[in-house]
Amino acid sequence: MKFPKRWLNRLLCYCGIFGLLFQFTAAIHAYWHDIPLYNFWFLLLAPILCLASGLIPALQPQKEQPK
Repeated sequence: MKFPKRWLNRLLCYCGIFGLLFQFTAAIHAYWHDIPLYNFWFLLLAPILCLASGLIPALQPQKEQPK
């Protein structure tokens, strides 16, 4: 898989990467301060869907140009 070139697909990838980094940072913070996180894997669903819809050609809102 290659990083997309169309702006909307690239934006979805950036949002997914930022979301995953934010969720993992929040999880580390919660673990550090002994805050229980219930359904942590469910919270990762939105960033993973953003990343997948930017990278997987069948889910891309803007179709990439074939080479």
